[in-house]
Amino acid sequence: MPLITRLFIRSGLIFFLIALLTGVSSQAEILNFDGITPLFWHSLMVGWITQIIMGVSMWMFPGRIKEESFKNQKWGWLTFGFLNLGLGLRFISEPFVNTSNADIWKVLLVISALFQLMAVLFYVREIWPRVMSKDQRRKKRKEGA
Repeated sequence: MPLITRLFIRSGLIFFLIALLTGVSSQAEILNFDGITPLFWHSLMVGWITQIIMGVSMWMFPGRIKEESFKNQKWGWLTFGFLNLGLGLRFISEPFVNTSNADIWKVLLVISALFQLMAVLFYVREIWPRVMSKDQRRKKRKEGA
């Protein structure tokens, strides 16, 4: 299993634990602030489910081998980096957006959303060439041979 896939899956599992802890803390009223519900859903849906899907699809779709260099997987690495940077910024800024008068938290929240959007675009760029029919793969192999 390629390193990028392992990192996506491990990060997804970490966000799964974060989502569970956030949900339980919210229900037990240990953590109780305006942004707790969006953090729960974001860590569950983007942090866990999306990262697992991205990691497994980068592993399962043909066209990549375990020993490939970083340069050949640059879009996958950019996806991982921007997605997790966006999630991190979201976790930092979300609790303060509604409770603080400082606009910096709103700006950070927008930047986090832009990072996550960029991650999705990088992911599409990484996966798109891998989604081809058998005929297209045969033709590509003949051209390369």
